[in-house]
Amino acid sequence: MTNAKQFWALLKFQTKVNPFVWFIPIVLSAPVFITGIFSDSYHPNLNSVLEVQNLFFVGLVALWVLVPEIAQGGNSTRSAGTEFLLTRAVDRPIFYRSRAAWFYVLVFLIPLVGLVLSLKTPDLKVTEYSNVAQQECLRNVRGSTLEADPSGSRSPLIAIPRGNVLVEEWHFWMYVITAVGAQTLLLLLYPLKYRTYIFYAVFLGIVSLPLAVGLREMRAATPTYMERLFFSFASHQAAYWIITALGLILGQLWCERRFCRFEQTA
Repeated sequence: MTNAKQFWALLKFQTKVNPFVWFIPIVLSAPVFITGIFSDSYHPNLNSVLEVQNLFFVGLVALWVLVPEIAQGGNSTRSAGTEFLLTRAVDRPIFYRSRAAWFYVLVFLIPLVGLVLSLKTPDLKVTEYSNVAQQECLRNVRGSTLEADPSGSRSPLIAIPRGNVLVEEWHFWMYVITAVGAQTLLLLLYPLKYRTYIFYAVFLGIVSLPLAVGLREMRAATPTYMERLFFSFASHQAAYWIITALGLILGQLWCERRFCRFEQTA
């Protein structure tokens, strides 16, 4: 069997043996459909628009899909099919690659839903009270302009053509970075005794840190670090995606080799 046939066979096997995992991204995506986030182009605060919800889901799925033998306390026969697969004549890099592909499909489903729905109302109007942040946005986000707030507020609105689409691309990029980071962290912690607890502590700490820092920075008159990073992303989008793609490919190859070394010494 060729590598490609092995990969697709393993991927189909894992989608069938783990059907319950589909419910997580579906449930987390449901509010987007129910509330109609993009039914209106106005948002009250730029920093809140840039926040990425449900990043904790990435770590949860990474643990259950990439290393189910850890998530299930060493009992890999429950729902994961790991023991069955590891007793078959399959290439270990292809086996892990199929796990990673299944992981990426589940993780990227949520931002993909948001990106598709953003096409319904692509333009964005958002409030930003910091004059410095307003000027940074005008300088770095193509097409952005200031408009008078129809509500009578002294602070003008920032109007961004296709701004909702740009924000969802930003969310997608954040999911990619988080997915690569979660996978790498898991493989680094794999040999440790309390790896599951350490992973949750480190991952949830990293995911929660931006919210805590952002709340404190919002009181200042300068752009938050999230806004500064977004402005940089908006003005150098091609470079960001190229570097991210290279990091994803190299990181994936490193993870496959590291996983194989653990399998050989197990």
